[in-house]
Amino acid sequence: MDRPLTPITDRVTGPRLRWAAFGCLLAGLLAGCGTERAGQQAAAVPPAPSGSSPASDPAYVVPSPSAGEEAVGTECPDDGVRLSPAPVDAALGLRATSILLTNCGEEPYPVEGYPLLRLLDEQGQPLDVEFARGSAGIAVVEGFDDPPQQVTLAPGETAEAPLLWRNTVTAGTPVNGAFLEVTPAEGLAPQRVRPDGGVDVGTTGLVGVGPWRERGGEDQGTGAAEGFDPEAGATERPGPD
Repeated sequence: MDRPLTPITDRVTGPRLRWAAFGCLLAGLLAGCGTERAGQQAAAVPPAPSGSSPASDPAYVVPSPSAGEEAVGTECPDDGVRLSPAPVDAALGLRATSILLTNCGEEPYPVEGYPLLRLLDEQGQPLDVEFARGSAGIAVVEGFDDPPQQVTLAPGETAEAPLLWRNTVTAGTPVNGAFLEVTPAEGLAPQRVRPDGGVDVGTTGLVGVGPWRERGGEDQGTGAAEGFDPEAGATERPGPD
């Protein structure tokens, strides 16, 4: 039995990392990313319709059993929002990505606050990882610790919640999760997304989560932790005095 959703907690922030404009550096990494309704195993993914493939669709959704042969990627969940992963960007052990939330319904959709997340392994079992509000001392990034604000999405528009972690390995067994189970807000059904390459938190056991925010236009890249510059490197968290 899956354990309850891990609550997101506030953490103290660490040294500051400047963010520059983020380009489409890893757009090609979208191949293999996907979205599943929670409770369905990755092995249950049905074949894509002829002429298309799940790997080519960043918003790939596994239809519910009642959806029959409905085309993959066109189904809109009952809540009216579809989740998908942005590519994972990396520099010197620092990882940055975003969860994308698209209004696939027919009415404006307001979203505010932080998503609830769990990290799952290939078998869908939860892993012992904390999801903390804000940059969580991993690295302070411009805008990451801004307070939540309500975003109202018109049909077809997308919001994002940025994620930040390190793959530092010290003592213990490294953790590399395959899926993120994401609940957009209290009372909504969770959906499962599969970031490309997984979520490799090393032995840190920690992921920082930013609030839902407006996503930039198509000219602002993939949406993965907007502004992250992999060439700029990263500032380590301060150690004890």
